[in-house]
Amino acid sequence: MKTKKKQFIRLLVCVLPVLIQLTSFAQGVIKAETGARIVSETGSYWVLDNGAFTLSSPTAATPVTMANLSIVSDASLTIPPSHYLTVTGTLANNAGNSGLVVNSDATGTGSLINGSVSVPATVNRYITGASTAWHLLSSPLVAQAIGGGFTPAPSTSYDIFAWYELSGEWVNFKSTSGTSWTTANGNTNFTAGKGYLIAYLETNPTKQFQGNLSAGSVTPALTYSGTGTYKAYNLAGNPYPSAIDWKAASGWTRSSLVADGGGYVMSIWNDALSTGNYGVFNSAAISTSGTNGVTQYIPVGQGFMVEAATAGTLGFTDAVRVHDAQQWLKSADAVANILRLKVDGNANTYSDEIVIEFGHATADGGAEKMFSFYETAPSLYTVKPDGNYSIDFRGEPQAIAIPMGFKAGADGNYTLTASQIESFASSTQITLEDLKLKTTQNLMQNPVYTFSSSKTDDGARFLLHFGGAFSIGETETVQPITIYSSGNTIYIANKSGALPKGNVTVYNMIGQPVMQRQIGDNLLTSIAFGGATGCYLVRVVTGQQVYSGKIFIN
Repeated sequence: MKTKKKQFIRLLVCVLPVLIQLTSFAQGVIKAETGARIVSETGSYWVLDNGAFTLSSPTAATPVTMANLSIVSDASLTIPPSHYLTVTGTLANNAGNSGLVVNSDATGTGSLINGSVSVPATVNRYITGASTAWHLLSSPLVAQAIGGGFTPAPSTSYDIFAWYELSGEWVNFKSTSGTSWTTANGNTNFTAGKGYLIAYLETNPTKQFQGNLSAGSVTPALTYSGTGTYKAYNLAGNPYPSAIDWKAASGWTRSSLVADGGGYVMSIWNDALSTGNYGVFNSAAISTSGTNGVTQYIPVGQGFMVEAATAGTLGFTDAVRVHDAQQWLKSADAVANILRLKVDGNANTYSDEIVIEFGHATADGGAEKMFSFYETAPSLYTVKPDGNYSIDFRGEPQAIAIPMGFKAGADGNYTLTASQIESFASSTQITLEDLKLKTTQNLMQNPVYTFSSSKTDDGARFLLHFGGAFSIGETETVQPITIYSSGNTIYIANKSGALPKGNVTVYNMIGQPVMQRQIGDNLLTSIAFGGATGCYLVRVVTGQQVYSGKIFIN
């Protein structure tokens, strides 16, 4: 008995210093399951040996950081959902795919940031949403075969699509005619840095990636030779087992992307929030939040759309990697002089959102509107001279009227709700004008506006007026005529209702007249224009007055 007691004391003396060091070294602990040898340590190199271990920390979202970590062939380490591990030096996994496991469930997904050396691991990804919900998925591995749990039987229980920009089509993994999968994707693996559109009949499945983790530089190809509405759009994806930051100061190579408002736009489709619309974010945004729940952080396993300006690559390095708690999407933040408007209706659960963000160097850019997969989803957007926008960048605060378009996906009643109103000075005047009903509402006093709409209604429905103290002592100069466009339609809003009939002339950008029309004294005149895509100048002459405006026809 005395011999056994001495052995126990000797073991306790050996293990206790290691336990103390583990508790203090990394803002967290690694817990061993029954029968596992805790940890051996040489200098700053932590070695997990002989058993199963689980990452823990004081709170789930508190990152655990260590200098070096080695997992011996008979050991394993599991990173639970919403737990984060950073290894700043060397990470070695000698136990294969089962030696390092990143777990995921409805509460979140684990996160791992390590050096540029790829190691074997298993990364589980819980997929939110109802049965057959669509998601943009990406793989955190160097090469993950599309098979096994990703293609369950029967074949009608899943769909996996690659976006083929060259022909502007979604190509199904199961395709037996037309464009083949290998043509669209190159092989039967998930390509690192590329996104895929997926849906499963099973509700909330968890999909398992097994193999070598992506690390270091990842450079998926971008194409720019397609046709149609989404020419130049490419479906990229987060290639790492951690979130990535679209606003990261370094680590991105985006020179092949379209620059918009001084930044780059990424768009995420996700049925998790049932909006039925893309959410978008611009890297030049002042805030951290875009529309429909999308933020600057792209989660583990998330695909996203980007627009190429030329054929090339999209470059990632480890510098863009971060730990972030969001599952797929995340709520908005509050920043000064940013207005958020959301519309939803009683016809279905779909909704849409726009953001108007003041404080930029110019009033150019933001994020162009990407319209929904679903015809029954509503669409909300601002109208600028060069197109329709979900995120609208504006310059320094000034009195201004901003055209806002709305298309009802289904006949019914709709509610328009303004939020982040508190980010403006209390004396700011923000007024919503309904051009169809000829009514106005002070959004600072009442941020909720209800209205009815049908699918056949004109999209040029609203004007947003900003004035008061917001314009630094100025008041909005109300012009009798507002000229704007949406799609291939030119709109002329008669604010006063007392202007005489007039003439409208449309000029191309080299000054040639390409269309002339007469208009009456209607409050809103719409003119279908058959010209090519591009910018035009519209000149309206009524009596002795001349008004002009630049538009973009798409």
